[in-house]
Amino acid sequence: MSSVRNAVRAALHQLIGDKYEVLEWIGGGGMAEVFLARHRAHGGLVAVKVLADSLSNEPRIVARFREEARTAATLQGHPNIVAIIDIGEGSGLHYLIMPYVDGEDLNRYIEQQGRLTNAETVYLGRQIAEALVWAADRGVVHRDLKPSNVRLDRSGRAMVLDFGISKATDIPTGLTTRGETLGTPYYMSPEQILGETCDARSDLYSFGIILFELLSGRKPFLGDNLRIIELGHLEKLPPALATIVPDVDPVLEQLVNRLLEKDRDKRPSSPREVVEILRTLGVGQPPRPLEQAPAKAAPAPASTYEEPTPAAPRTPSQPSTPAPMPPEPPIRGGGLPKWLLPSLAGVVLLAGGGYWLTTREPEPVKETAKTTSTQSPTTYPETINDANGALFLVPAGRFIFGDDSADSPNPWREMELPDYYVEATEVSNEQYGRFVRATGRRPPPNPEFAKSPRLPVTEVTLEDAKAYCAWAGGRRVPTEQEWEKAARGRHGHVYPWGNDPMPHPGQLVAVDDLPERQSPFRALNMAGNVFEWTLSPFPVTDREVDDMTKLLGGTPVSRDWANIKGGSFMLKDDRFFRLYMRRGWPVNQASPLIGIRCVKDAKQ
Repeated sequence: MSSVRNAVRAALHQLIGDKYEVLEWIGGGGMAEVFLARHRAHGGLVAVKVLADSLSNEPRIVARFREEARTAATLQGHPNIVAIIDIGEGSGLHYLIMPYVDGEDLNRYIEQQGRLTNAETVYLGRQIAEALVWAADRGVVHRDLKPSNVRLDRSGRAMVLDFGISKATDIPTGLTTRGETLGTPYYMSPEQILGETCDARSDLYSFGIILFELLSGRKPFLGDNLRIIELGHLEKLPPALATIVPDVDPVLEQLVNRLLEKDRDKRPSSPREVVEILRTLGVGQPPRPLEQAPAKAAPAPASTYEEPTPAAPRTPSQPSTPAPMPPEPPIRGGGLPKWLLPSLAGVVLLAGGGYWLTTREPEPVKETAKTTSTQSPTTYPETINDANGALFLVPAGRFIFGDDSADSPNPWREMELPDYYVEATEVSNEQYGRFVRATGRRPPPNPEFAKSPRLPVTEVTLEDAKAYCAWAGGRRVPTEQEWEKAARGRHGHVYPWGNDPMPHPGQLVAVDDLPERQSPFRALNMAGNVFEWTLSPFPVTDREVDDMTKLLGGTPVSRDWANIKGGSFMLKDDRFFRLYMRRGWPVNQASPLIGIRCVKDAKQ
């Protein structure tokens, strides 16, 4: 077998060697062989899947392989999908290229870790379901969804592979080995077994099998031959999860039972419905971290996230390099003073034409003395849940604050904070609405406030934010330092998930959406969804106050401004998601781009 793989590798080198260095074989089976390769120009790693030689002479299979590779390429842009970036052929080989995900597949993870908790299942399940939504919206059915086609990277992100590729195996050739045939039937829907047309609900059946396995550590239908497994899917009810996992969440159990209905019309109507059900269970909890893999013979790809807890903290001599600064956007109106330029020393025109954000160097922040302390001797629970939402513990200890670029107005340094909690999400319209009804405070003028309960509340001043946090169980608005640590972790990530940018939806989303964008302390959407108030002052001059007053149509503007952090999905400029960046806003003014996230002292 190794000689065959070496021959394939040599032929592949002849085909793509000018652009990629083929490094090593990393997996495969009867359908294809997979090789790790490195892009010669930028060093990024890719996986190259080569159709097995035994299938490459079957014209119908080759045609399907190419057709479905093109289909899968249309799924580019979703953070939970490994899409195809290139396809090709030559010298008798047919291949496709996709980004390499440093991690391991979900099947191996289950074998090593056993069953997952309810919260871990929700966390991974939501990501897989979001990938199915993206595919279904584009008319793509996976047809071979199973744990070995879900890849976990080292930050806990789930990424689905091989969308559409499985159709290449629909044509019987008699060339598939018995062991390989058994790999997929464990997850096949009844209609697929019967040879009927598959749709998104067929993928949902397979997804139900995966959820069952995550929760219980076993498959629902077992057998020592293909026919027994198929009969299980066609005729038998799955075992009751509660009899295997007494602490299974009832909502999860009910969802799995619906997903495993034999009649597809009785299953959830779409992946989007499944996502909505999973959202009622909260953000979940990331799975236990993967063991650190031995270093490959190539640098990690740009699309692979940095681990939330690296082996060693950064030091001034080991800076991380942020993504390149995109070109500055044009300024409308002309003749504006220099402080209005869209840079670290300027402002940016916001959506709607009437709101400006100023970014400038604030007063120096006092550092604490460096110590060897990295955690508090007091033990606090990792999560607090109450009527106003979940909060996650940010443990005491040192962390990296600011930016390490050469001319930064917010220079890199180490600081230390005591234990505190950060809210899992931004404050939603629904949460703020309860506050309004309880206190009689004026509701925000935002038209979405009453219509979209799960969007983040906006159009609130700093005083509104303070009042809400105090009402919501003794919480408070964070300082800039507390906000940054909760967003970046201890090691100064540029973004909550690492040092590389990630696509964003371009519009506001539910506060508990996009779990793949969570911070190392599990807080969601701290790069977007909306900017968030902090207590830290932002110094301004008379000129800036006067200009802001004019921009707001003569509305009186306070001389007291505060730092706002995190960026908004309504802005096109991704620079605003860099967590070290500072912006200022008058404390007596509200904005459709600014919302609230509270913190809470651990020691009460």
